[in-house]
Amino acid sequence: MEETRDGSARAARDERGDDMSNSLRGALDYATACEKKVELLYKGWEQHAPTAQAKSLLAEMGATERGHHEMLLHISATELVPRRGRPAAGPEVVQFLVDVPSLHGPLTCEAVAAAVRQEEALVALYKFLAGLGGETAQLFRALTAEEKRHVALLLSDVDAAAGTLAAGSGVHPS
Repeated sequence: MEETRDGSARAARDERGDDMSNSLRGALDYATACEKKVELLYKGWEQHAPTAQAKSLLAEMGATERGHHEMLLHISATELVPRRGRPAAGPEVVQFLVDVPSLHGPLTCEAVAAAVRQEEALVALYKFLAGLGGETAQLFRALTAEEKRHVALLLSDVDAAAGTLAAGSGVHPS
């Protein structure tokens, strides 16, 4: 089955139509969209980064997010749960689908804070999905670790770059 950019082929692969499967499919769609959103944000910041080091870091982070996006396109909700039995959790996955507004624009302290919130939301979601114990559990443990690394990078290297930009523009870092 050919995959579409919006994950509609994923929905066709999901065998069950129950609430749990629908919630998990929604979580995958959310994560896929978030990864694309963050990738585009980092690519935009890369173009205006103040140093070669910041450009390199943002390019790496953008490429990583693109890889996450591509991987998520190939996962179905049925792969998130064990083949036998049901997971300990189900539709409550919606608590992890956090809308982070203002995830666009120039590299500012506020934008970095929004990116951190988005990455932290993905950490929580991926940790939850890994805990379901399906055949993709190891992948989601790895994604959790990568997103945690992105949070740490944003809070250190990129945040320092944003503070430098804000200082030069008369905007006070928050």
